[in-house]
Amino acid sequence: MSTKKVNGVHTVDFTTQSSIMETRGSVISGHNVVYSVDVRKGPCCCGQVTQKQILKGVDCIFKPGMNAILGPTGSGKSSLLDVLAGRKDPSGLQGEILFDGVPPPENFKCMVGYVVQDDVVMGTLTVRENFQFSAALRLPSNLTKADRDERVNTVIQELGLSHCADTKVGNEFIRGVSGGERKRTNIGMELIISPPVLFLDEPTTGLDANTANSVMLLLRRLALKGRTIIFSIHQPRYSIYRLFDTLMMLSLGEVVYHGPTKDSLDYFHSIGYTIQEHNNPPDFFLDVISGDFNVDVDTLDPEKTSTDEEDVHGALVQKFRQSNVNAKVQSEVKAIFDEYQSKLTKKELVSLPPVEYNTSFFTQLLICSGRTVKNIARNPQTSIMQLFVILIFAAIVNLLANQKMTLRPGNQNRCVCIAIPGNQNRVGAFFFIVMNQVFGNLSAVELFIKERAIFMHENVSGFYRVSAYFFSKIFCDVIPMRLFPVVIFSAVTYFMIGFTAEVDKFFIYTLSLFAVAMAASGLAFFFSALVKIFAIANLCIALCYVFMMVFSGLLINISSIAEWLRWIKWLSIFRYGLNALNINELKDKHFDNSTVCGNDYLSEQGIEYETDFDLWQNIMAMLVFSAFFLILTYVRLATMNKLK
Repeated sequence: MSTKKVNGVHTVDFTTQSSIMETRGSVISGHNVVYSVDVRKGPCCCGQVTQKQILKGVDCIFKPGMNAILGPTGSGKSSLLDVLAGRKDPSGLQGEILFDGVPPPENFKCMVGYVVQDDVVMGTLTVRENFQFSAALRLPSNLTKADRDERVNTVIQELGLSHCADTKVGNEFIRGVSGGERKRTNIGMELIISPPVLFLDEPTTGLDANTANSVMLLLRRLALKGRTIIFSIHQPRYSIYRLFDTLMMLSLGEVVYHGPTKDSLDYFHSIGYTIQEHNNPPDFFLDVISGDFNVDVDTLDPEKTSTDEEDVHGALVQKFRQSNVNAKVQSEVKAIFDEYQSKLTKKELVSLPPVEYNTSFFTQLLICSGRTVKNIARNPQTSIMQLFVILIFAAIVNLLANQKMTLRPGNQNRCVCIAIPGNQNRVGAFFFIVMNQVFGNLSAVELFIKERAIFMHENVSGFYRVSAYFFSKIFCDVIPMRLFPVVIFSAVTYFMIGFTAEVDKFFIYTLSLFAVAMAASGLAFFFSALVKIFAIANLCIALCYVFMMVFSGLLINISSIAEWLRWIKWLSIFRYGLNALNINELKDKHFDNSTVCGNDYLSEQGIEYETDFDLWQNIMAMLVFSAFFLILTYVRLATMNKLK
């Protein structure tokens, strides 16, 4: 770390190579921290909005070492952790959070490590590849590849993952590493940058007792090397509890103990709570906070459904405020805050520069694209199924129009005669083809839903810009999942059915189907970014597709629909796709066994076909439709609230 002067203000520079490689803990302090959220009472739209205080005037200090935040469900421990890590909406936050005695820099959340409760690593990548992804994006760009690889190897050894470094983490299709190794991988993703503070939200959740103990021993070793580790935890066993250096206990958003772990039992004994023999201290603390400590099981009232938690809470808070333990904490917190206020008054405050991305947009795009390609290649079930469905539909289309079509000389109406029993088979085939392209691209709905947690965590942690992630996903999805299947489907159906054997018409046919696929995918991408639950997104998209199908002009003639409803036709992917295919294949053609010329059919359906523009405007409309929803998708990803 070094200081420099920018525009007359002293700033701290964390971007030097030495600061990346060294282990350095920092001190985080909270001063009268209040955090509130809006709560709506009554119906979701009309209910009265009131504010509920989650944290109520919390003063705290966390130094290098193992700092645990303990409390029952709803006590505010996760909220306090998020506030300290800069991951809460600042609109509901009051008070001061100081980082080494100064306000945290802008995007402070990007410079500290934060391990979420649920695993957020790419399961198709190996442990080493996940670490390399984090290193390539988060370490300074002036580091060489050898330096980054060395850092990755150091973290692997530090976490004891050498034996499984080249094993895939695993997902629902791939068997991977164990639960403890997966949790260490999550921790390693943050340790790559050697953060001054490492936050962990319930690090033992979902782990068996032995694995949880192994993970906490790992954190203890990291703390002994000088790191500041702050974590929330619910109900640890004694072997884990004894690893804590300091312990903070919360009850209904207020502090009931904050001090050395070794003094906690003596403190509770001093206020009248003595732990029973063989009882686990964390269980004892939670019983006291919940008001269940003095419950006599022999005289338990079966009619009483609640405890005296609020009464006990008030007494515990009051006693702690009057204790010597709190007096010591308050003296340390006050000293830090007074020094901060003094420097602020004298304009000697050392401010921290905003935390910015360490890599350029194009670097992020390249690295994110590389991970996406690996993910698709190693998890091919979706792409293989998509290709399989495409081939099945192609075979069905061929059965629907099972007669080869042969051209004959044109007649006096300048139409070309075609040996097919009327135009019904052909138009039906077009409708089935468009429907296949629309509903066959429903797989696009999982694009952002499946990786939603990973994206939100990595973006808020400063891995990459939203734009880099968005374009990497779109580019790497469109080519293998949208373009290739369309080309294969077109090559199979066009010549097997026997459409006009002309290169330009085949090209327009393929382009039309690709435009349909992109328009359908664009809508699916938007709902994928908008909705969290796959089933709801799938239902919304299917409803949109059905409405588009009704106003396609085939099932119901547009001219027969009431005028005030006809405008919906301009939103129908089916209509544009059918128009393009019909114009491309039916214009200037006549059918055997039918008195209707292709031009007559187009006119009857209200399809404009006289000029080339009439064809291309339908294709362009679908591409514009796709671009519009892709833009909405990006806006949604960019404006999504990634803070808790």
